[in-house]
Amino acid sequence: MKFKKKKNQNILILGGSGRIGTQIVKSLTSNGYNVYVMDKKRNNFLTKNKMIVCDISKIELFNRKFDLLAKKIKNIDVIINLSYLKNKNWGEKFLKLKSNNIKENLYLQLGTVILTSQKIIEFYLKQKYGNLILFSSIQGISAPKFSHYRNTNMNSPIEYSAAKAGIINITKYMAKFCKGKKIRVNCISPGGILDKQPKTFIKKYKDSCLSKGLLESKDLDGIVEFLISEKSNFINGQNFIIDDGWSL
Repeated sequence: MKFKKKKNQNILILGGSGRIGTQIVKSLTSNGYNVYVMDKKRNNFLTKNKMIVCDISKIELFNRKFDLLAKKIKNIDVIINLSYLKNKNWGEKFLKLKSNNIKENLYLQLGTVILTSQKIIEFYLKQKYGNLILFSSIQGISAPKFSHYRNTNMNSPIEYSAAKAGIINITKYMAKFCKGKKIRVNCISPGGILDKQPKTFIKKYKDSCLSKGLLESKDLDGIVEFLISEKSNFINGQNFIIDDGWSL
């Protein structure tokens, strides 16, 4: 399987205006990739013609915007799904969860990944090649370390764990579904990202790691560019854990 040279690759990032997404956009554009972002929040790093404002949870709207971009640029070589959708009650503690919030957040966190992937795979089948990178989390492979959250206002929602575990298996499902079609589907599971967490949490988290502890968004640049490159041509259906040993 061969992809175009780096400078000619069109890359679409769903949810590319968030903390991780903004860093990946900066890294990829500075390395010669042609990057587009779809998000409901603008990414000021990109010019307006490469920013598609869209609420990805509205699937019909997403499909229309996707079709317009595909018609405009013809080929979309790589798609990275970084979308992180949640409702206003996100983060409720386990014993206080209500059924309506579970339904809504599982749809936002997991259902939208399935439906956007459906559209993407359909497009890649017509294009006759493609590279899809999903994002899960260490919470998708391991239970939270609840002791880290003691004496803080932080919480690790069970819906998050369920959705992230699901994304890893969706990756494997789609990779096999696309067997022989020159379509790759892989997943990245980062550890926690530094974002003004309480000092007590940062210390406990680092004690569970081997070196750095909480990551910075830039620590994911290498694995993203590797999965985009031809060096990873025969890596398919895999989940890459980048967590400084937290999950050991």
